Amino acid sequence: MEFYVSVPFESLEERMELVSRDGFIPDVRMADTDFLMGLTDSDCNRLKRLLDTRGFRIYSHAPFFGLDVASIDEGISRYSIRCLERAIEVTAALGGALMVMHTGYLPQYSRIGRRYWFGNWSRRMPRLVENARARGVQIALENTWDDRPEVLHHLRNLLPDPGAVAFCLDTGHTNVYSQLAVRRWWRSLGDDIAAIHLHDNDGLSDDHLPPGRGTVDFETLVNLLLECRRPPILELEVDPERAVEGRDYIGALFERMRLERAGRTAAS
Repeated sequence: MEFYVSVPFESLEERMELVSRDGFIPDVRMADTDFLMGLTDSDCNRLKRLLDTRGFRIYSHAPFFGLDVASIDEGISRYSIRCLERAIEVTAALGGALMVMHTGYLPQYSRIGRRYWFGNWSRRMPRLVENARARGVQIALENTWDDRPEVLHHLRNLLPDPGAVAFCLDTGHTNVYSQLAVRRWWRSLGDDIAAIHLHDNDGLSDDHLPPGRGTVDFETLVNLLLECRRPPILELEVDPERAVEGRDYIGALFERMRLERAGRTAAS
């Protein structure tokens, strides 16, 4: 079973040895926009060669701090689009075929605010989706502060071609920002989940702890994954130094659930 681990882009090169030694594949987290925007073609080519040498088939996490494609402030929107377009270019240059992004949607918007924000999304987001598709990159919308999965469906349905984008299910975010069980999120997003971010917390703070350290219902999630015909990417969105702990916990759950299923089958 393959597991990815979240690696800050600016430390990707120095952490490749650790990631490779521990048997992970890097998810390139592009949170540092200064680093991202300062990359040259030569830098990307060099990193691509290093990734290829280790057999890494990466995917990426787009920049997100303060960014909002659909912002009512057009200056923020223009800057956000520029950063995301660069993230798409770099993802493609590194050989990635999937880029996860935060939508920027806030459930606290007023009814009028939501109407403006959704309108901006429907006008501005198609350009990014088409840009990504032209470069062979699929965008996956991640639940962040969303309180229910229907928000992600609505955002996707506002696009000219909803099937062009996928979803990323973030377990920690469902536990903090939503009152809905992980089963409810899974049943709603279903086969369109391209990646799952695995991390834990106490339900109060998005602390990105290794799975097993908080209250996320990973047993239910693993059972659902065992029923999945096309498993999504599994990524430990924790510090790389703590990723082995999280992988061991999830791996042990998979093994126990498989044995329990086999026992029930034999008993019947």
